[in-house]
Amino acid sequence: MPLNAEAQMSTERNQKRDFPVEIYISMVDSLFAELRTFLLGAMVAFVAAVYASSISPEPVLAVCALLLGVVGIARAVHILSYRHYRGDVQTFEAARQWERAYTIGANIYVFLLGVWCFASFYLSTSAVAQLFSLALVLAHMVGVTGRNFANERFVDMQIVLLATPVILGLVLTGNIDFILLAGFFLPFFVGVRSVAARLRDILLNAVIAQRDVSVLATRFDTALNNMPHGIAMFDSHGRLVVVNKRWSELLPGDTNLLKSGVRGEAILAAYADSGVVSAADHARIVEVIRRRPDDRVPLKFDLGSHDRHFSLTFQPMGNGGLVIVVEDMTAQRQSEERIDHMAKHDALTNLPNRNLFTERLESALAVAPDALLAVLFVDLDNFKQVNDTLGLPIGDSLLIEVADRLKFTVGENDLVARFGADEFVVLQVDASCVNEVTALAGRIIAALQDIIQIDDTSISCGASVGIALAPRDGTEADQLIKCADMALNRAKAGGKGMLHFYEEEMDRQAQARRATEMDLRKAIQSNELAVYFQPLLNLKSLTVTTCEALVRWPHPTRGMISPAEFIPIAEETGLIIELGRQVIVKACTACAAWPGDVRVAVNLSSIQFERDDVVALVEDALAASGLAPDRLELEITETLLLKDSDGILKVLQQLRSMGVRIALDDFGTGYSSLSYLHKFPLQKVKIDRSFLKNIETDQRSVKLLHGVSRLGAELGLTVVVEGVETHAQMRIVDQPGAVTEIQGFILSPAVPDKDLQSLLGRNNQAVMKKVA
Repeated sequence: MPLNAEAQMSTERNQKRDFPVEIYISMVDSLFAELRTFLLGAMVAFVAAVYASSISPEPVLAVCALLLGVVGIARAVHILSYRHYRGDVQTFEAARQWERAYTIGANIYVFLLGVWCFASFYLSTSAVAQLFSLALVLAHMVGVTGRNFANERFVDMQIVLLATPVILGLVLTGNIDFILLAGFFLPFFVGVRSVAARLRDILLNAVIAQRDVSVLATRFDTALNNMPHGIAMFDSHGRLVVVNKRWSELLPGDTNLLKSGVRGEAILAAYADSGVVSAADHARIVEVIRRRPDDRVPLKFDLGSHDRHFSLTFQPMGNGGLVIVVEDMTAQRQSEERIDHMAKHDALTNLPNRNLFTERLESALAVAPDALLAVLFVDLDNFKQVNDTLGLPIGDSLLIEVADRLKFTVGENDLVARFGADEFVVLQVDASCVNEVTALAGRIIAALQDIIQIDDTSISCGASVGIALAPRDGTEADQLIKCADMALNRAKAGGKGMLHFYEEEMDRQAQARRATEMDLRKAIQSNELAVYFQPLLNLKSLTVTTCEALVRWPHPTRGMISPAEFIPIAEETGLIIELGRQVIVKACTACAAWPGDVRVAVNLSSIQFERDDVVALVEDALAASGLAPDRLELEITETLLLKDSDGILKVLQQLRSMGVRIALDDFGTGYSSLSYLHKFPLQKVKIDRSFLKNIETDQRSVKLLHGVSRLGAELGLTVVVEGVETHAQMRIVDQPGAVTEIQGFILSPAVPDKDLQSLLGRNNQAVMKKVA
């Protein structure tokens, strides 16, 4: 094969490969199409060739007729084979093999027709044979344009194979008419080729367009049926045009109704009959479909279906049609409900929290503003102890059990909420009188006084209840909650397992406490608090050896405010930190000016140990005042030793290593334990004034006092007895000789530093005379 022919074929193959494989296969399919037409043409050609050979003596015509029949049958079998194996033709190479085989058979057949026509004109003189052969050649050329136009090279080759022998036969006859006819055949064959080219372009455009439409339709169908939303389109007459599968999944119903052309009213009626759509929603949707607004503005509303939630969007179209989109909002609504539930409920007990309780209380007050409503604040009495001793998991289990008991105890229409920690609140709405409120509070206290079993642990918790009533104590939710809280504080102050109703005096006290707190903040910021000193008498030497620093608050308008009033406030608000710093600095500064054998004792709050660096505080105070460490005595209480004995022990040991003395104050109150006297680095123990009660008349009290003081002395501790006011008490205290120092009004109350220095300046006889 010449190089240029090979190059042309290679170029053609590359061009074909540029087509998508499905288009190329479609072009090959066109070659094997219309088997019936092919068989009819082959049969006509065979019969015509046989007839022409029968009326002409030339044997070549008979041979051509026979070969046309054989090749026609072979081509028919080949076409049938292609149809049988069509499913396997999926690649370019497979289609190329079938096309090549078809091309070979068609070219042989065409060449035989040309040879037959050549023989009919050149070798035969039969006009009938000539007419038959020429007519079949022209007919086949028309067939080339109708069947083989898809392959340009194939058409050109068939024209050459057919036209060459025909024209050659006409020319070789020497007949001028036939030669002229041959001349006319040239433009005919060129026209056939042009027609074939145009048909090929039309076919390619049609195939490509069909492919694009098919791909687009497939993509549209895939996208439509894989949308997360259901979608249906209705025309301007309200008839269904298209609907996706998701629609049927979201709104199940009779699938026969979801067909093109069905009216939307019929579909909705079926949904309404089956209960998928409620009657109200059905009426709304029908109205929208019938109205079909022209403003192109989408309309959206919610649709409820049993336990599911849907959102319907109606989008008008420009042609008067309507698109309805159904979105499943169930998961979103459930998520919103969970978030709303979490925002309004306690995570541990699942009870309503403060927000939801306030909403319900406000609603109840709005519905019946004059009705009796009760807000009961419930607080567990021993919950902190449970947490500290048994751990947080047991504490959480206890809270869950308390919540269950409260829900069981209150009325059906009452509300139980948890505000935080161990605070529960009950809203009683059905009480007809105050006695019923009291009865409910009593049932709550009784229910929580019972032993609660958590795993293998038995817990006795108990509770106190504060009560506020509407409209008597207020008509606003926040006001009632505040009143109930104040009533609870009064109940807890009265002891465990108590209930207390709100009283106006509580509010006045609360306001006064708030005012005191604000003034105290200002006083601490301005360093206005004073330090007074109460001397301690050494019974051995009858001299003052120690003075306790006591803070005093000279208020500019209220006069001297008792420490019992402002110290608890300072501890609750954390003001005790700065207050304690000021006191220790002032005490150390004052002591530095006293005689060298007199010490100063300063009380430290347990809150200072929790929130402040006590060691650094003491170091700074000693450095600022120049006081020797052994002249500073720090008094701590037993409640401090309960909290973190290891941590507190470490701090006390650091202070002791500095030379500072440590005293245990108010021994004998709270959780007194003799182990404290042994475990912690103490140098002094101060016996609480409660031991002096009835010692002048009750020998048991005397024995108890003497026993405790003797035990302290035997442990090597300096023993101090507080609250000594009479000479009789002093004599009884001093009888065993175990007490080292006494403190009380018998010697002096707490006095300013200048008065104390006057007292310390007197001689020992003066002091002895005062206590003699």
